[in-house]
Amino acid sequence: MLQTLSIKNVALISNLTIDFGSGFNVLLGETGAGKSIIFDALNFVLGAKVDKTLLRSGEDTMRVDAVFIDVKKQAQELLEELGFDGDEIALSRVYNIDGKSTIRINGMPTTQAVLKEVGDILVNSYSQHESVDLLKVKNHIIMLDKLGGTEARQLKDLVKTEYQSLIEIDRKIEKLGGDNYERERTKSLLSYQITEIEDANLQLGEDEEVEERLKFLNNAEKIFQAVNGCEELLSENSDACVNSLQQASMLLSSISGFDNVDDCKQRLDSVRYEVEDICETLSDIKASTEFDENEYETLDRRHDLIKSLTKKYGGSIEKTLDYLEQAKTQLDELENSEALIATLENERKVVYKKLQASADKLTDLRKHVADDVTKRITAELHELGMKSSTFVVKFEKTKDITANGQDDIEFIFSANKGQELKSLSKTASGGELSRFMLAFKNIFAETGSAQTLIFDEIDTGISGETGNIVGQKLNNLTRYAQILCITHLPQVACFGDNFYYVSKIELDNSTITKIEKLDDDKIVYNIARMIGGDKVSDIALSHAKEMRQLTGKNV
Repeated sequence: MLQTLSIKNVALISNLTIDFGSGFNVLLGETGAGKSIIFDALNFVLGAKVDKTLLRSGEDTMRVDAVFIDVKKQAQELLEELGFDGDEIALSRVYNIDGKSTIRINGMPTTQAVLKEVGDILVNSYSQHESVDLLKVKNHIIMLDKLGGTEARQLKDLVKTEYQSLIEIDRKIEKLGGDNYERERTKSLLSYQITEIEDANLQLGEDEEVEERLKFLNNAEKIFQAVNGCEELLSENSDACVNSLQQASMLLSSISGFDNVDDCKQRLDSVRYEVEDICETLSDIKASTEFDENEYETLDRRHDLIKSLTKKYGGSIEKTLDYLEQAKTQLDELENSEALIATLENERKVVYKKLQASADKLTDLRKHVADDVTKRITAELHELGMKSSTFVVKFEKTKDITANGQDDIEFIFSANKGQELKSLSKTASGGELSRFMLAFKNIFAETGSAQTLIFDEIDTGISGETGNIVGQKLNNLTRYAQILCITHLPQVACFGDNFYYVSKIELDNSTITKIEKLDDDKIVYNIARMIGGDKVSDIALSHAKEMRQLTGKNV
């Protein structure tokens, strides 16, 4: 059960620690005092999506801690699968204004997904949001499977595993070409691709060489004019220049050994050799710049071919050649795939037969659970004042088996005798949905792992004797779980074991929520306020005391 909840900087709550008791915990207080904020904070530490608006104005960080003790054996088994053991679980979650979060379970860092999974094991809640979820048909099969307990969970895991095996076999068969028609089509395509790439005789780095040569040829005229002009300038003066450099070098040879003379001579020789080499290089460049139209057309076609192939097969020559090897390997596998496909198809038949058998077992279990649920929900609804209501779990077989079996499931409902059974979303009012969810919670409490059940204004849309029945139902749930409940009905509140009064006060130019655990006298007084309003009369007090006595609770 939830032993302690510590809340810091959540909406109107500055700093609050609540010690809850076992049994039926009732939260009272005026609308807007902050009762639902307490449940919002609890949902936050249980892994709900962060609502940034909950961060208290002017603060940078909000934090919630929760300690659960005496964890149920069933819950312990599920928690052990997630790596947490023991009969005490401590949850902690911090959210910063910059969007960063810190989450810990028993002091160890973890993720929101794991926190949510742990939270779902420990706590089950009813709220208006959950009523909306109940109206979604896709959630009905989930709810029914939860009622199926461990057996349903194990069967679902088996169906999922066998379905994944089937998908893997189908993937292998598809890789080998699928059926005969598909296989022949793939072989033909691969053969064409292999021939196309091989005929091109691509060479690594060839694309860069072709592009470079085309670029050169496209600029041949400009290159020729520049090189020719440079060559003419050098050729007019090169002999005199080279002779002068040579004579200067000889003169320096006669005085070698003095200071930097030898160095100057070497530099003159280098310049002479460099000029001679430049003249030869320019002559070669000039010879290669003669524009050859045939060469240009050949290179242009080659460039287009390389570009076309690389675009189809990977974006580069290297990737195109890699694809060629892969295509050859795949074609070879296809050429020799008939025997392997035959083996896989036989294996598929065996796996599918197992999957069908497991899916049928899951359907049978679901129908068995549905029969039991139908009887129990109907009985609960009758006790909750809906004596003419009818509830049915509708089954339809899907065309194909999926990882979730072969069932489409929908809860259909009629509130009144003679009324057609329809989807909950089309027939149930708000008050009827509240009672419907309470009926479900009564069943879940007996079979589920959650040891703490939360009810946020379960009394919406009900009053009078029905309110008294709801109170009795909530009280009955304490046989299986701890109850946390916000209520505005005295018929419900009078069944409580522990009472907490939530109020808000203004302090230092700010508004904060505070909470007080009530003793016996204040419990009766606040129930009397719910009966008669703020002006509590002796009659209201007497009535409140009598209501408590009739429930068998201490006064």
